[in-house]
Amino acid sequence: MPDKIIYKIGGLPRPTNNLKSRILLLLNQIPFIRKLFQNTIRKNFNLPQSTALKSGFYLSSKNIKVGNNVGLEDTFILAYAKVTIGNNCSFSFRNMIITSTHDVADFSTIIAKPVTIGNNVWITTNVTILPGVTIGDNSIIGAGSVVTKNIPSGVFATGNPCEVKKEISFVK
Repeated sequence: MPDKIIYKIGGLPRPTNNLKSRILLLLNQIPFIRKLFQNTIRKNFNLPQSTALKSGFYLSSKNIKVGNNVGLEDTFILAYAKVTIGNNCSFSFRNMIITSTHDVADFSTIIAKPVTIGNNVWITTNVTILPGVTIGDNSIIGAGSVVTKNIPSGVFATGNPCEVKKEISFVK
């Protein structure tokens, strides 16, 4: 997996959803219809059947690999680079995973870096995970955090920017 992907105008196209994927994500927003299409949405995005989704869930492309027993809830995922999420992870509400940023020297150029989240990780509420970040196994990211750099395994980290506050013994 490359450490970064560069998208320039007229160059490599950014990954995006096809019409079927966009329609399924729209149907997921309607509470009484959502339950009818959950399995279809999981299958369409190659998510395990044990993946939990809520109405605010959004995924920009199929550029994702998710382990078993993951609760994505209403997570917004901009996946211009690969997003990898391990087993037994829990995302509470209003979280974002963003794999891309603009080149400050040329705003028409997008630089994408993969995001990796280990096993048994709890991403609490209103967390933003930025491009190129790896979060280690058995960690918790506190509410309102902006994760700008790698977080090691077995820690509680919080803040903006997110910093390790203490080591923990957390196994989900």
